[in-house]
Amino acid sequence: MKRYFNYTDANNTECYLELDEACYCLRAIYKTNNRLFNTYLDVEHELYILPEGSLKDSLQFMTPSSKTEFDALWSESMLPYESAWNKLKMKYKVGDIVNARILCFYPQGIISNFGEDFNALSDYKACEAKFGKEKMYPHHEIELYISGFDDFNKIIRLGTSL
Repeated sequence: MKRYFNYTDANNTECYLELDEACYCLRAIYKTNNRLFNTYLDVEHELYILPEGSLKDSLQFMTPSSKTEFDALWSESMLPYESAWNKLKMKYKVGDIVNARILCFYPQGIISNFGEDFNALSDYKACEAKFGKEKMYPHHEIELYISGFDDFNKIIRLGTSL
């Protein structure tokens, strides 16, 4: 079951977190005076990636929130990208093969990019089985196929075999 929390950091950034059962962060939204950032679109901006490790010991410093509030902010953070997302889905089709550059590892899997404005998500264990553990590191390129498009999260799903 997912849990939701928020807090304000030392830079006055409002941070909204979606945590799994073990309190690992799955998604995050960062709200500044000017903009909303989310951890699927802004992975390469080092300040806005997911916190590492379990946040279980930090929950006492956070305010409980709701899935409804989190999802509303997440949707708002995606609005400026709607047109570009629709163009991407016209450019690529399920089954297209791409060379994706690994960006980082999230609890959900590997976050990668293949030269587009949107990032991709693939299963870590499936990639490790196909490419070997020694090739599972940031900046390494792996050949995958597009298995789907997640419209809510604006992330491309990649698979290891058709």
